Amino acid sequence: MSVFAGLDVHKKYCHATAMDESGKVLFQEKFPSEPEEFQDLADRLGNEAEVAIEATYAWQYVYEQLEGEVEDVRLAHPKRTRIITDEKIKTDAKASEALAQLTRTGWLPEAWVPPKEVRMLQEKLRRRAYLVCKRTGFKNKIKAGLAKQGIRRDFSYSEDDRKWLENLEIDSINDYLSIIEALNEPIERLKGEIKKEARKDEDTKLVMSIPGIGFIWGLTITTEIGDVGRFPDPKKLCSYAGLVPSTEQSGSKEVHGSIAKEGNKYLRWAMVECSWSHLQHGEDTHLIRFFKRLARKKPDQVAIVAMARKMLTVIYWMLKRGEEFRPQG
Repeated sequence: MSVFAGLDVHKKYCHATAMDESGKVLFQEKFPSEPEEFQDLADRLGNEAEVAIEATYAWQYVYEQLEGEVEDVRLAHPKRTRIITDEKIKTDAKASEALAQLTRTGWLPEAWVPPKEVRMLQEKLRRRAYLVCKRTGFKNKIKAGLAKQGIRRDFSYSEDDRKWLENLEIDSINDYLSIIEALNEPIERLKGEIKKEARKDEDTKLVMSIPGIGFIWGLTITTEIGDVGRFPDPKKLCSYAGLVPSTEQSGSKEVHGSIAKEGNKYLRWAMVECSWSHLQHGEDTHLIRFFKRLARKKPDQVAIVAMARKMLTVIYWMLKRGEEFRPQG
């Protein structure tokens, strides 16, 4: 007998509802989010069970606890699921029951879960990006600290300039320098590991054939896309990245606004950054010409987002056909 289960996941506990093929609730309970509890749940559900989890911040831990223990673990798309299951009375029990019911009827809106090795790469790339962002923040703190002292000088973080900064004997700046030094080690280590992974990945090599895209951005794009075959056309991929204009339609009137900013924020960020980089390093490519035409009529920020969407469309076909970038289109 097939069993369908829904899990409402929280930091310290989960609420589970299991039902049979007819929709009869077999059990409904709350339990601590501990490995032995998930193993007990998997044993009770059986290896033919289908389990749905809502994509909260703790989903990956729960997913990996159940992966391989039951027939199928699915990640529910949080926004679409809420639209379908919107109720006046909202409890953990009701939420888990709704997930089980959607799984049983085949109506569960699913979010993509990449394979484990891709998830590990995504985590590594995102961790490096976070550390770089923090380091940049502390560098900005140093600039602000110098400005408060009335010091105006261009500097880098070379050995000589670091000594100059230290010799100023400003406590706050020395504290920030110490943190920057501490962040440099993991950032460089991760950079080396990412470079090795990028060299092994054929899709990343294709993406890197676009001028301005190096191994970090290239691997970020390919890991966030995953299997390009899951997108039937480039428009679906651009929508997944949140790079399509929002649309309001009423009768025969249709109005397009700014981009929806929904979907994969990491892929959207990568495409915008790569577009700026391509403008700097490319030479009269069809993408650059497209940007320049649009920039005559629109602000640069609008034009760069449109260019990012066009570049992602180009990447879609490059990956689909296994072809390198063609500068003239």
